[in-house]
Amino acid sequence: MNTKELRSFARSRVFSSLESRAEKDGFDRTLWREMADLGLVGAIIDREYGGGSGEIWDFVESVALLAGEGLDLGLTLSLVDHVMLCAYPLQVFGSRALKERFLPSLCRGERIGAAAISEPGSGGDPSRMITVAKKDRDTYRIQGVKGPVTNAPVADVFVVLASTDPDAGKDGLSAFLVEKREGIKVEEVELGFLPTSPHGNVILDEVRVPADHLIGEEGRGHERISRSLFLWERAALIPVIISFIERWHHLAVSSLDPAGISPDLRVLMAQRKVELTAYRMLGERLMEMTFGETDNGRERMELLLFFGKALPAWVYSMRAAIEEAKLPMDDTISGMARDLRLLEVGSSMLDWQFQKLLF
Repeated sequence: MNTKELRSFARSRVFSSLESRAEKDGFDRTLWREMADLGLVGAIIDREYGGGSGEIWDFVESVALLAGEGLDLGLTLSLVDHVMLCAYPLQVFGSRALKERFLPSLCRGERIGAAAISEPGSGGDPSRMITVAKKDRDTYRIQGVKGPVTNAPVADVFVVLASTDPDAGKDGLSAFLVEKREGIKVEEVELGFLPTSPHGNVILDEVRVPADHLIGEEGRGHERISRSLFLWERAALIPVIISFIERWHHLAVSSLDPAGISPDLRVLMAQRKVELTAYRMLGERLMEMTFGETDNGRERMELLLFFGKALPAWVYSMRAAIEEAKLPMDDTISGMARDLRLLEVGSSMLDWQFQKLLF
């Protein structure tokens, strides 16, 4: 998959169908399988399981290009979560039998993955998680509610975090690979933004899961898996969001009449552009510390906290400047601004997530 081919796909298939998809059901499985055919969906999965054995750096760069050219933040969020919260964790932590059974279809786009970690009312706080998995001979019976979960309404398989030892708190959490089956109900959640990324609450009612669908060791679901998933998704998604914001800034500035804007506004737009350049470099640094050989946990956490505050503040400042100057915003620019509400939700939860999920 080369840059020229991906850029053409983003413009001719993703952007050209964005408006119609956003107005209808939002998620298009045909388009998803086309992304799989391009090698995006299975890019970082080993070839022996149907993937491309690519580097995470290259995958994130490709998804960032898809976001910047296709202008569909919802679709790219669904893609990142499918890969970084389901397929890739399965490759890292799952048994060989699970990988052989599920990864090929996840790479081909035949199955869609999701991570059912957070719970309504308590988010990802491991100490307040009430979903339980009770061992019953060669199966576990899972009972609880997860959500909101990205991709839930269209997912075929979930990584589910549940307590196998409630008395042990976060040290009693375990992760399972759960197929959509009898006992699982999904209630769609309307976010008011990201119309092309379906979200929902996952209700598990005494769902029987084979014991060999345990991912990793029992009781290590928080320490190894949920913490890793949080870091991987954030580190991969931040450069993608920056690419999307850069495109939003470019479209907004391009629509202006230079003779009709004030010197102060011109300076502000230039300042915002320079800030985005700096953010892109910091995003690369975050990727290096998360997926590369450089391991500096403290700096990584500082960067994640920084982005959790800086990116929403940047968007708020940009939106305020546009509104104050009464600048024209076409449907494309308005739709991008709507989807960037994702950052406001992330910012309101980030400090709490670091305290409760990572430590």
